[in-house]
Amino acid sequence: MTLGTEIVTDLAVIAVIAALVTYLFARLRQPLILGYLIAGMIIGPYTPPFSLISQIDYLQVGADLGVILLLFAVGLEFPLRKFRSVGKVSVGVAAIEICFMLLVSFGVAILLGWSLVDAAFLGTALASSSTTVIAKVLADLGKLQDESANVMLGVLVVEDLFVVLLLAILQSSFGTISGGIGTVGLKVAEILLFVVGSLAIGVRIVPRLVDRLARVRRDEVLLLISVGLAFALSVVGSLLGFSVAIGAFLMGIIVAGARFSDVVAELTLPLKHFFGAIFFVSVGALIDVSQFGIFLLPALIVTALMVGGKLVGCSVSTRVFGYSRSTSLKVGLGMAQIGEFAFIVMRAGQTMGLVASFLYPTVGVAAAITTFLTPYLIKLSHHIEASTVPTQKQDMKMVWRGRRQ
Repeated sequence: MTLGTEIVTDLAVIAVIAALVTYLFARLRQPLILGYLIAGMIIGPYTPPFSLISQIDYLQVGADLGVILLLFAVGLEFPLRKFRSVGKVSVGVAAIEICFMLLVSFGVAILLGWSLVDAAFLGTALASSSTTVIAKVLADLGKLQDESANVMLGVLVVEDLFVVLLLAILQSSFGTISGGIGTVGLKVAEILLFVVGSLAIGVRIVPRLVDRLARVRRDEVLLLISVGLAFALSVVGSLLGFSVAIGAFLMGIIVAGARFSDVVAELTLPLKHFFGAIFFVSVGALIDVSQFGIFLLPALIVTALMVGGKLVGCSVSTRVFGYSRSTSLKVGLGMAQIGEFAFIVMRAGQTMGLVASFLYPTVGVAAAITTFLTPYLIKLSHHIEASTVPTQKQDMKMVWRGRRQ
């Protein structure tokens, strides 16, 4: 078969297997993201005798498209005015919980006899949660409009920016990047320029452009310009060393300011579903199940560190900024998964020859475990809130009766 035919064959296999598995999960009322991951593990190259896909490198291209379209769609749900109310909270919560994760990572490293360099890279890797996973789970559960979702998505953006800065500091400190403090300062300037500049310029131009094209009443034109803008800002972000997800998310926020943003959301929905599915299937396909036994114990330690650290760090810091206990708990449990930036951080440490050889696959296995746990942790947080509401109502009734007596 030609290369084109092999790619089409792989897409057919992905679509059919993912549809069958997610249908089963839907009937069992389980999160669809787990179905995508399991479908990926079934067809991936590390699960003999299946190994149903042949062009794994091209699958990653589809996964990148999925990240861009998924985060663009999520950004459409959150116009800039929403983030203005949680901007200070996002920075504060991210700063507190990242410092907490770094401290806990150093503590665990000391207890296990790992080097301080391993601890620094591990803490940086665990500082950022997965925007893609959280956005998908919240969308599947219909919780994107929840107050805790606003806080989480704001914190996620700030986390990614902090991790880029921390990685620059690590690389500068160990000599991979020359320039010392000046280089770190330049990286900070790039981060601020990208985020602030994108929003400041984008909100003045893009919404007007989208609204003008929408009046032409040609869906193709509106779809092309919207997706094209998302790709463009993703490329700019990638060239500056950020995740493509950040640029797509920022463009979604910008387009959300247009009067016809709901039309854009409707037009991009099928693309988001298809390429989003490819992303999560590819994550499952790249999970080497044969490595689970070798790295399971350290991966469980890292998983416990991630879940416990995020639960305490995010919950406490959210509570400090005046949010209710239920919202704080939702944020803490919702953020407890290892993000995509963790692989970038660990790969950088491995390339520099600074981190132990076992650490990268350990983080990979832990990332798979935390991704599986995320839907259940988010559902658990909402279940806890639902179970406490009647108690609160009963308490209010008792207070009211006491006043009447």
